[in-house]
Amino acid sequence: MTALRSPSARTGPARRAGWTTARIISAVIGLLLALCSLGVLGAGGVALWASTTQRHSGYIGLGSWSYRTTGYAVISSTAGLYGATGGLPVPRSLLGTVRITVSAAPGTSSVFAGITPAAAASHYLAGVSYDTVRGVTHHHPVYTRHPGGAPATAPTRAGIWAIRAAGPGRQTLVWPDRSGSWTVAAMNADGSRLVAVHISIAASLSSLPWIAAALLAGGVLGLATGLALSAVPARRAASHRAQALPDGR
Repeated sequence: MTALRSPSARTGPARRAGWTTARIISAVIGLLLALCSLGVLGAGGVALWASTTQRHSGYIGLGSWSYRTTGYAVISSTAGLYGATGGLPVPRSLLGTVRITVSAAPGTSSVFAGITPAAAASHYLAGVSYDTVRGVTHHHPVYTRHPGGAPATAPTRAGIWAIRAAGPGRQTLVWPDRSGSWTVAAMNADGSRLVAVHISIAASLSSLPWIAAALLAGGVLGLATGLALSAVPARRAASHRAQALPDGR
C-alpha cells in the first residue's frame, strides 16, 4: 500500500523560500548597477555645473600655469597641444574652439605666441636651446630640455605660423579645432633667451551641455534599473518566506 503523504510533504520543494541563487545574482547586479549609476549622475552634475556656472565669454577655463626656461622657447608637446586640467588631458573632440592667453612675466620683454604645424616647429627649432612641456605634476610643469644655440630668425619674422600674436603684456590666440599635429610656442618677441610666461587655456566645450544631459539621463535610467533588479527579488524572497511560515508568522 502506498503511504499517504501529507500536504506539507508534497509542497515542500515548491515552498523552498528565501534567497535563491538567481535572486542573489539579480540583487548583486542591481546594487552594482545602482552604484555605477550614482557615479554617472555625479559626472553629469559636474558637467552641467561647469557648463552653466563656469562659462565666461563663451569659454570654460581649463587651467593656467607659469613656464620658465633658460633657453629661447617653451613649446607644447604634439600630443599635449592644449595642455591638461590637473594633468588630465582633455579630448580634442570635446574642446571646440580654444583660447590660449600668454602673458609675459613682469620685467621681461615683449612676448610672442604662435601655433604652427609640428613639423615646421621642429625645423625652426633645430639646433636651438628650448624646452618642451610634457605635462604638469603637482602643479609644476615637466620639461624635456633641448640643448643648442639661438634661433637663426626671430619668431616675428619666421613665416611658419598658422596664427600668432606678439607684443607687451598679454597676448591671445583663438584656435578652432583642426586635424593634424600642431605645436604651441611661447618666446620673447626679439628671439632672446630666458623666457618666462604665464599661460591660461580655455575652451568653448560646445558639446558639454549635451554630454551632461546624456550622463544625467543614463544615470537615472541605470539607477532605476538597478533598484528594480535589487528590489524585485528581495520582495519575492520576503513574500515566499512569509508564505512558508505557519499562520503567516
